[in-house]
This record gives sequence, structure tokens and C-alpha cells, in this order.
Amino acid sequence: MIVLDSSAPAQGVSREQRRADRLMTETIEARVKPLFAVNTGLGWLRLLGLLIPSLACLWMYWQEPRLLLALPWLLVATACYALVMISTHDISHGTLLGQGDLEQAVGCVLSWPVGWPYLTYRNLHMLHHRMNGMDLRDPERREPTSEEAAAAHPLRQWHFRHPFWGSALLMGGAQLIGSMFWFGWKLRHDHSRLLRGMRRDAAGILLLQVLMFTAAIQHGELLKLLLMLLVVERVVGAVMQVRGMIEHHGLWQPCSTYELTQLYTSRNIHAGTLVNVLMGGLPHHSLHHAYPSIPYHNLPEASRIATGVLAEHGKPPLPMVSSYAAGTALLF
Repeated sequence: MIVLDSSAPAQGVSREQRRADRLMTETIEARVKPLFAVNTGLGWLRLLGLLIPSLACLWMYWQEPRLLLALPWLLVATACYALVMISTHDISHGTLLGQGDLEQAVGCVLSWPVGWPYLTYRNLHMLHHRMNGMDLRDPERREPTSEEAAAAHPLRQWHFRHPFWGSALLMGGAQLIGSMFWFGWKLRHDHSRLLRGMRRDAAGILLLQVLMFTAAIQHGELLKLLLMLLVVERVVGAVMQVRGMIEHHGLWQPCSTYELTQLYTSRNIHAGTLVNVLMGGLPHHSLHHAYPSIPYHNLPEASRIATGVLAEHGKPPLPMVSSYAAGTALLF
């Protein structure tokens, strides 16, 4: 576990070095800017390619009357749906479909049935990009300052030392949902749309849950609905928790410029083309954090460009692990 210093500015960096770093990151931005264009057709293909199998397996789950035989269909549907939910990260940036309000409506439709407050998440995620490595109010910061660690209850200190067991397995999706509303309220004055988004999320989630439970009770399928929601909360929650922790665990610290802070406080995962597509470009998390307007399919090229420029200026390589398994091992 990395314990943070409570001071935000990077220390020991001269004015000349800051200027040189600023010019370097401007060079990176100029070279990756042609990669900002969103491929709408490719985005729909990825989304539907994940959503249709998930819905098909979910249909088989509901059609199978024997619960033990229905369960495998539910597990496959949930695994596919976890990747669909990762797509909502792209949607929150407008880089999956590039279709403005329609794209954001798609994010709500995908998220509300499983209780995920998408609009709240979207607004908080924008703050995370602004605050990551620089402002301790960052809503996605996972690690404590030395002061926070010293003042924490022993159980919470155990959680700090073992984030995988505490967050991914024990608290899972329930913690993520609760934290969205908690930070939404806490940071409501830092983003003008947070309160409105929270109200819309609460109304949309409540309405859909009432409709789902009403239909399940009428058809005598309440147990199946409860099982579905439990499995989604456990599986999707664990995937989201692990993914988020791998991307930032132990890296939260300021650098000389905003872009370098984002590049070096985000971890990349060595992954092939298929994994990069399924994970929405998140294996190239450093470049996503520094330049969030780059769509997932262009992030590998952006990483190559940035890595070359950094090497030309004698900068260290970007944080990297060899696989998601290796990244998960960091959390134990």
C-alpha cells in the first residue's frame, strides 16, 4: 500500500523543468490529436456484440424452469454484462458512440436496471479525471494519506492493507453504488450537475426496480429476480472493483504537469487486441487519463506515440503490469 502525502503540489521541480515538461506534453497532445475522432459504427458493433449475447443468455435463464440448470445461463449473461457495463465508461466520455444525449440515454438504460447510478457516476468520473493525483477529494482515490491511515479504525486499516478482499469480494457492487451517492452528495458543490444527476438516477432506478419486482411477483419468479440481482451485484461489482484498483493502486501522487500526473498515476496492462476491445481501451489507462477524448480503438496507437516522446526526453516508462492477473496480485 502506498500512503500518500497530504500536500498536492509536486515538490522539488524547478520552473525550467516544469516548462520543459509542459512543452513535452504539448508535443504528445499534438501528435495524438488526430486520434480523437470517434468511430460510431465500431462503437455500436462493440456494444451490441456484448449486449446481445448477454440478453440471449438472460432470456434462457428466465425460460429454464429448473433453477440449477438456469444458473449457468445467468453466470454467462452476467459475465457478458460486466463487459457491457465497462462500455458505460466509454459512454460517460462520449467516446463510444459519439452521439451526445442519445449516448448518455443509452448509458442510463444499461445501468439503471442493475441499480447503477450512471449519471452520478459520469459526473463524479469527470471530477476524478480533474482531481486524480492532485486533489485529495478525488472520488475514486482508494489509498489513504498518512493522517487518514493513522486515524482509521483497525478494521478499516485491514481494508487498506488488503483491498482485494475488502472491496472486491466482501463489499463488491454494493460499495460502488453506495459510494456514488455518498460522494455525489459530498461533492455536490464541485459539479453543477451532480444533484440533478442523483435525482434522476434515484427516480430511474426506483421506477425500474418497482416494475421488475411487480412483474416477477405476478409471474411467481421473485426468487429468480433476487438471484439475478445478487449475482450481478457480486460478479459485476467484483470486476469493476478489481479493474479500478489495478488502474491506480499505489500510484496516486502529483507530477510537474497535469498531463504527466495523469500518465504516471495510471497503470497500463499488457493486453492483446481482443482484450483491449473487450475492456474498452482501459489497458492503456495512462493515455486515457491524460487524453480522455481518445476512443478505445485508438488508445494503443496513442500509447505508442506517448511512449516514444517520453523516451526521447529521458522520462521513465509508464507504469505497466504484464496482465490483469499480475495486476490483481498487487491487491493482495
